[in-house]
Amino acid sequence: MSKSHSTNRTVTWLLNIVKLIGLFALYQLAMIPTMMPAIRHGFSATATLIAGVASLVLLGLLIWWLVTIYRRQAPIVTSLSRPTRPVLTILGLFILVELGNVLAGLIVKQTPENQVILDKVFTTSPVINVVMMAVLAPIVEELIFRGLMYRWLFPRVTNWVSFTVALVFASLVFALAHTLSFSPALLAYLPIAVVLTFTYVWFNDIRYSIALHIINNSLAMVGMLTLQIGRAS
Repeated sequence: MSKSHSTNRTVTWLLNIVKLIGLFALYQLAMIPTMMPAIRHGFSATATLIAGVASLVLLGLLIWWLVTIYRRQAPIVTSLSRPTRPVLTILGLFILVELGNVLAGLIVKQTPENQVILDKVFTTSPVINVVMMAVLAPIVEELIFRGLMYRWLFPRVTNWVSFTVALVFASLVFALAHTLSFSPALLAYLPIAVVLTFTYVWFNDIRYSIALHIINNSLAMVGMLTLQIGRAS
C-alpha cells in the first residue's frame, strides 16, 4: 500500500468520524424541544405538547435521512455466520442484556446523569416520550452507532482482531454518548452497548439490533410508567 493511499484512508476515516459526530449533534438538537419543559419551568400543557410533537417530527425526518444515507453504503464484510434461528437468538441476546444490566446495577450505585434527565423529561409528557424513547431513539441510535459507524469506520470485520477492535470502539463510543464522561456510570451502558454491537455484526442487518434496542427501551418505559402511576396513586 502506497503512503499516499494510506494517508487518504486515514483522512477519510477521520472525516467519517466528524460526520458521525455531526449526526449525533443533530440527534441531540432534535431532542431539545421535548427537554425544554423539564429544564425550564412554566410551560403550559399546550406548549409542552407542541414541544413534544416538534421533537417527534424532527426525529422522524432525521430517521428518514439516516435510512437514506445508510442504504447508500455497502454492507460490511464479516466472517460470522448469520444465526439460523433469529427469534431464539434475539431472545438469548435479550436475556444477556438483562443479566448485564443487573450486574451493572450492582456495581454502579449512582444513577447515570442521562437517566436523571430522562426521568425529568418523561414526567412532562409521558405518552410522547414513550414513543420517542422506546421507538424513535433506538432507531436513530442504531443507525448512527451501529449501521453508519460500521459501514464508514469498520467495513471489514473478517477476523477476531478487527472484530474486537470494532466492538470495543463502537461500544465505548455508544456508552460515552450517554454519559459524556469516563465515570462509573459508563458501566451502566456497556452491557447493552456490547450486545447491540455484537447483534448488528452477527446478523449483518440493522433491523435486528433495532428490534433488540426497542425491546430493551420499551421495558424501561414500562417501568417508568409503573413508577409514575404508583407515585400518583
